[in-house]
Amino acid sequence: MPVLVVAALAATAVLVCSCQASSRPAVVTTVQSTIVTTLTPSSTPFTPAPATTVAPLRPGASPRSGEIEKRCPYIASTPEQDPASNVADLNGSHVLRTTVVTTYAPVGCRFYFYAPPFQAIVDIVPRRFATAIKARNAMVRTAQAGTDAEGKPAIVPGVDAVLFRTAFFAPDGPRDWACVFAAGRTMVIVHTDRDETSLNALLIAKAVARKF
Repeated sequence: MPVLVVAALAATAVLVCSCQASSRPAVVTTVQSTIVTTLTPSSTPFTPAPATTVAPLRPGASPRSGEIEKRCPYIASTPEQDPASNVADLNGSHVLRTTVVTTYAPVGCRFYFYAPPFQAIVDIVPRRFATAIKARNAMVRTAQAGTDAEGKPAIVPGVDAVLFRTAFFAPDGPRDWACVFAAGRTMVIVHTDRDETSLNALLIAKAVARKF
């Protein structure tokens, strides 16, 4: 039975007060935990789609085939739509345009930056499976297809997730952070254009997980 071992490594640095001697080193505390996710045998193993980047969407340009410019059903785009939970705040990026991606089932969402190069900063990619087991297996295999996987149990009650790096914003290569989770029969991938931290992907995944 294949097993994916996902190590979550968190390091917290305690900064030294500036009034202390500069020769005294900072104290660094490292906590390591391991989450083991088991792949349940299936007659039709899931194969993740190849990692792909998303082309920019400039002002005035028509959305590409399969995208409709409208509000996302899972999360607000801007603080004006919802000051408590929105992509602009959670990703730390202004959102100019939002599309619903109709080629996914359920539909997905994509959010584009307000300034050049007008790149996609976040997207939400759901896929529904016949059973919850198949959705969980797909989550594990999707994370395996990326790098630097970090397990995140119970991002909301009953929903586990895995953070991983993959391709999304072309200039970053395969180093942008994403979060994949399984909620019942639905697997959802949240891609971000952030290559320096995984926190934004995790926060957005937490914000939308209950919608599935």
